[in-house]
Amino acid sequence: MRLMIMSPDSGYADSLAKNLQSAGFGADVFTTLDDANEALTASNYSLVLLDSTSGDGVYSVWWQARCRCRRHDGDEFLVLIANCQDERIAALEAGADDSVTRDVSPRELVARVRTIMRRPRIRSAEQHQFSDLTLCTATREVRVGNLELTLQRRETLILESLMRRRGHVVPRAGLEHDVYGAQAEYCPNSLEVRVSRIRRQLAKARSLVTIESVRGVGYRLAARLDKDMGLTA
Repeated sequence: MRLMIMSPDSGYADSLAKNLQSAGFGADVFTTLDDANEALTASNYSLVLLDSTSGDGVYSVWWQARCRCRRHDGDEFLVLIANCQDERIAALEAGADDSVTRDVSPRELVARVRTIMRRPRIRSAEQHQFSDLTLCTATREVRVGNLELTLQRRETLILESLMRRRGHVVPRAGLEHDVYGAQAEYCPNSLEVRVSRIRRQLAKARSLVTIESVRGVGYRLAARLDKDMGLTA
């Protein structure tokens, strides 16, 4: 799971990211709202940690708008870093999942994030399904019917990203972000290699689902026409 840290103070944000990464979380840092909004549109984050203690109130305005436009319980969790207790209380009343002050200890922040991530989501966010393919986000199990596939962690992340947007083309950049993060380094052809391996696993399990390449754009899940069985998904 990946977390987003939004703060105009890059030093402070990098310190938060380091502590969260040490605890096993993937954390991407954004110092401008434009970059953060673009990433939220293109990629999936489990939690957004927003520092509203600087930025001349601009981040607070963004925060209030984000609370108003949350569509359902499957949206990312929101945590506000506030200046004082009154602001923390106001954030919780406005719809924040949690709020802390800027001087929160690394240990407490990690504990709060873990507590938030244990909260239940709506059923549709806990399990993704496309034709005979299912992915459970809690156990990370991927199945074709009753057959469990043996996939590596990043291959499961690829499938999850595609299944969240089933029926739509997922841009390559967005898929790479979901799998590797915004600042990570990786081999240029790593995504293609992993997608090919997933395709082989799906074909071996005789799944009715495959991954289509959309030249110059990205990938999407698609129903596979099996002429021998005469079926489409």
